[in-house]
Amino acid sequence: MYEKILFVDFDGTVTSEETLEGILKRFTDPEEYAEGEKRFRAGQIGLPELLTYAFATIPWSRMEEIREYVRSVEIRPGFGQLLDTAESVGIPVVIISGGLRTYVEDIIEPYRNKLLDVYSIDADCLDGHIRLLPEYRSDRELMNKTAVMKRYDYRESICIGDGYTDIIMAMTSDIVFARDVLAAYLTKEKRPFYNWNDFFDVEKVIKDL
Repeated sequence: MYEKILFVDFDGTVTSEETLEGILKRFTDPEEYAEGEKRFRAGQIGLPELLTYAFATIPWSRMEEIREYVRSVEIRPGFGQLLDTAESVGIPVVIISGGLRTYVEDIIEPYRNKLLDVYSIDADCLDGHIRLLPEYRSDRELMNKTAVMKRYDYRESICIGDGYTDIIMAMTSDIVFARDVLAAYLTKEKRPFYNWNDFFDVEKVIKDL
């Protein structure tokens, strides 16, 4: 049983830009992805199906290029300091990512000894293309973040996020740090949260909890 535990999104949170969006723009066939988006907007498929379809259009041979792209994206300032502070006050940190394990672990590796766990999406090669193998998929999410949260016993949950895929996690957390799309949604729903721009903002609050 943890007194407090911190769940952190990866894409657009740990990374300074939305790498998943960047991958889709750089490595998918524009016409094929446009067709998938059209079906998504029409309600014919959900977000998990759209992402699965999109990655299935990318040749497996381009995986190293994808890793190189993600490695070129800067980490949001203050991440290391946040982890140090969380450790000093006894708050374990769990990364929950809807990105591919191969590049998530590239980025997280220097910080791995400061993290309790890291969750991401496995992938393999099928017919020469990328096949996603999500362990915690739901109807709405490729990575069901609340299913991961339920693996832990804790008195109080804290989460940090920025986007649409963090909404369900945020709605079930006790303390929320939100920016961008997530902040706009929580504001609309009149749900309390801490606004943040970098991890130094989060660290200032965490050390006094």
